[in-house]
Amino acid sequence: MPNYDFRCDACTAEFEVSRPLSQAREPAACPACGTPARRVFSPLAVNGLTEQPGPAKRAKPAAGGWSHAGHSHGPGSSGHSHGMPAPKPPPQ
Repeated sequence: MPNYDFRCDACTAEFEVSRPLSQAREPAACPACGTPARRVFSPLAVNGLTEQPGPAKRAKPAAGGWSHAGHSHGPGSSGHSHGMPAPKPPPQ
């Protein structure tokens, strides 16, 4: 179940509520004073990540080579299929 951040305008308390997505837009009662609190938006938190999300890092192929399917081909290396037609090298 997702967690949502809330802030009470009456007492400025900030708190988190775990609730179904269908209730995401509804106010939550402040645990400190009972006043309906509004949801606040915070940066996305993803458990386990220590770096900022971004594009996947790829190994640099050897000079003059090209890469696909997670590995590189150097100049003059023989092709293989991985069960599919061999890819065409990028235009020079």
